[in-house]
Amino acid sequence: MSYQHILVAVDLSDASKALIDKAIEQAKSANSRLSIVYVETDHIREDPKEEQRIQAQLQTLANESGYPVAETLSVIGDLHMKVAGLVETSGIDLVVCGHHHTLISRLFSSVPKLVNHVKADLLIVNLDE
Repeated sequence: MSYQHILVAVDLSDASKALIDKAIEQAKSANSRLSIVYVETDHIREDPKEEQRIQAQLQTLANESGYPVAETLSVIGDLHMKVAGLVETSGIDLVVCGHHHTLISRLFSSVPKLVNHVKADLLIVNLDE
């Protein structure tokens, strides 16, 4: 299956590169549009320098990806709601995100909420080595 617009959700950790690589694997065959999003779920950003730091990190990930990235986004809110909204408004047909198999992830995983709210295909990447 080929996708027209792929959104990869990153957390700006070292695992973000692996997620972007997986998204690019899906994007290359159809020359799909690729976007990267970081969703801040923990707090509100009060310092404009924090937003600039996050945007710089996203741009670095895009520049180092080796694939044209259409846009990098930084938003605040619930992951499943923000991703679902982007899918609806941006014509995204595949969302790539990661998952760790830890106790905390089992208790508080965002994956079930994504599955129930996002109206696009999902590629959940195992980030455990």
